[in-house]
Amino acid sequence: MAVKSFQITDELEKLYPLSLCESYDNAGLIIGDREKEIERILLCLDVTEGVMDEAVNKNIDMIISHHPLIFTGQKSILKENSLSRTIMNAIKNDINIYSMHTNFDNANNGMNDILASLLELEDIKPLVNNKPQSLYKFVVYVPASYENIVREAIFKSDAGHTGNYSNCSFNTNGKGTFKPLKGSNPFIGEVGNMEYTDEVRIETIVKEDQIKETLNRVLEVHPYEEVAYDIFPLKNEIKRGTGRVGNLKKPIKFKDFCNYVKEKLKAPYLNVAGDMDKTVKKIAVVGGSGSEFIKDALKCGCDVILTGDIKHHDALDSIYNGINIIDASHYYTEIVCIPYFKKIISEFFDGEIIISNVDIHPFNKV
Repeated sequence: MAVKSFQITDELEKLYPLSLCESYDNAGLIIGDREKEIERILLCLDVTEGVMDEAVNKNIDMIISHHPLIFTGQKSILKENSLSRTIMNAIKNDINIYSMHTNFDNANNGMNDILASLLELEDIKPLVNNKPQSLYKFVVYVPASYENIVREAIFKSDAGHTGNYSNCSFNTNGKGTFKPLKGSNPFIGEVGNMEYTDEVRIETIVKEDQIKETLNRVLEVHPYEEVAYDIFPLKNEIKRGTGRVGNLKKPIKFKDFCNYVKEKLKAPYLNVAGDMDKTVKKIAVVGGSGSEFIKDALKCGCDVILTGDIKHHDALDSIYNGINIIDASHYYTEIVCIPYFKKIISEFFDGEIIISNVDIHPFNKV
């Protein structure tokens, strides 16, 4: 069954809001029409010419990639270069292109949580809490006969999450008073008469980017002409940000951990630096290119940082600072997200979802 493109992207952005993107990023809908009917989706890490040819041959309506096809401003679209040809091919064949990049990296249950879970790390936390999410208390007063309807509307907006629990609220019975004035159209009572009615105070936790949707859903179903509600900022917040740090179930030698990583990532090789006989337990993971976060891993007391694209001098500095390095490549630390893309999209999309079979590691060992 076909659905509009925006219905897919809106669901993804509830999980991975674009507000989590780094300033340099270009995630979101990059090419296409938000109103386009989508029946077939192709998933990939990079939208290459080969992936685009695959999409055309398989009658794909939408490509969802991790890396954005267009990163920086394009001053011209000419057939002489690969990027331009890919863009032209997408437009010519009416294929939408959507990217989940650093918003997916930084989000809870995103790229770095996938890596940490794959390695079976425990006590997982953000390596850098650089994208915290503010929380608010949302309170609304409802006539007792409507409390279930309004509470259901609140939870449909995905409000009410506390840790690993959903649909959380506190409900207090009380007596509401009001006097409808001239010009009003009261749901309960009569103009000019004081009214005493049984009401329920419903309160729950709402993320900052959910407030508008939660309020709109409540106003749609609330029976009162004037809805009484409160929104309070809270000091507690959801920790989110780049990378993850966690502990292995038990300490092991670094050389054994390297073999474990190879197995888990299905990587044919790793570039590693440090003492191979060192016993390691506390691990930092940063999918993609994460050399700039080595200093944060050191501050956290990590024994190892697993990432990609480590430079020569960064590796040397790390060795002398006492932290071991695993460079599993940009590709192998991120390709793990593609099956996860399929899993989450299939929860709200009934069409066909295909994982690209030409989206491959650009390097070979010779």
